[in-house]
Amino acid sequence: MDRAVMGHGVRLMDKPITVSVPGARAKFEEWIKTRGGILVWENVNLSDPGAGAMFTPVRDAEGKENDKNAYPKWTHRYHETCTDIKDFKFVKEMVEVNRFRVAIRMGSQGLTLKLTDASTKKLNKALDKAKEKTGQDASYRFDYDTQEAVIEVPLWE
Repeated sequence: MDRAVMGHGVRLMDKPITVSVPGARAKFEEWIKTRGGILVWENVNLSDPGAGAMFTPVRDAEGKENDKNAYPKWTHRYHETCTDIKDFKFVKEMVEVNRFRVAIRMGSQGLTLKLTDASTKKLNKALDKAKEKTGQDASYRFDYDTQEAVIEVPLWE
C-alpha cells in the first residue's frame, strides 16, 4: 500500500473532511485522477483519539485495488471512499502562534522522554488560549533543537 497521508482533527461524519497536512491537495488530486480516489481510514485507537484519519489511494501503483480489510495500521479501519476533491478541506500552512521552553523527564521504563506535569499543564493551557484567540483548534509540535513546544493553528486554503 502507498505511503499514507495522516490528517489530524478529521471529523469523519462531516463534509468536507479536513486534511491538516500542508501540500496534501496535490497528492489527493493525483490519487483521484490516476488511482481511483481516496480511501479514508478512521482512527480507532482509544489511546490516541486525536491522531486523526489516514488516507491512501484506492489502487496501488500497479493498478490493483487496495483491500479495504487490509488496514494500513492496526489503529485505523476503513471508513469511506472519496472520488471528489470537494469532499476535502486542505490546510495551506500551519502558522506559529506561540512557543515556549518545556521541561522533560525520563519515562517510567527509562526508554522515553516525557513532559513534566508542569509542562503538560502549560502546554494544555497554551493550546486552549490559542483556540480562544483564533477560533481554530490549535496543535503543537516540538522543536527538539531548542527544547520548545511550538503552538500552531491552521491556515486553510
